[in-house]
Amino acid sequence: MTEMLFLEDMYLKDFEARVEQVIEERFLILNRTAFYPKSGGVSFDTGILTRKPDGKSFNVISVNKSERGILHEVDEKGIREGEVVHAKLNWDRRYELMRYHTAAHIISGIFWNQGGLKISGNELDLGGGRMDFTLEDFDKQRIEDFVSQANQIVERNLPVDVYYISRKELETDPSLVKLLTGFPRNIEHVRIVEIRGFDKQPDGGCHVLATGEVGKIKLTKTKNKGKSNRRMYFELG
Repeated sequence: MTEMLFLEDMYLKDFEARVEQVIEERFLILNRTAFYPKSGGVSFDTGILTRKPDGKSFNVISVNKSERGILHEVDEKGIREGEVVHAKLNWDRRYELMRYHTAAHIISGIFWNQGGLKISGNELDLGGGRMDFTLEDFDKQRIEDFVSQANQIVERNLPVDVYYISRKELETDPSLVKLLTGFPRNIEHVRIVEIRGFDKQPDGGCHVLATGEVGKIKLTKTKNKGKSNRRMYFELG
């Protein structure tokens, strides 16, 4: 099982790892990684793997989950099983995705606090994000008001904490789960991301240390996606 370094240190920019498996010559499973795989609607990290001792570099062009583990796709073949690599994340990409992920938690927290609304889907990538949510009436003004309240949370620069609770603790507080699909039944040790004094949710992704790092949230478009399902698009300043 790959050690997922990003769960404990979301600001880790480089690390060393051993290549455990090479699949179809360009897909690598490492013994440890700080590269976040595409998951939960959040895009993947990219970066560089430098092979020791010859110093040849390979670009990591995608990272995804699979039944075998976390797959790091490189742009050319040549890395072998057992080799040690120095890995470096594309930090500008990672940091922007962290900002979008924390922004999504702020927005979903506002939706829940103000109307008991749940998130039915999301997609977060460079340059923009979208979120789908349950709302009986398609009221664009109400959505704009929610975004305005989200920006107030940004301006308060609240700390973002990460810690773990038990499955039993999670089940005693239904307000923790903001997703319409609920929380997977097979997870007993639950990672919580808390925007201190405002919102907390189970989450396995990467976030900034305080809401002020998010930047201004700008609503760019809204859509009616059918009965009780709405979509909003947003960008960060």
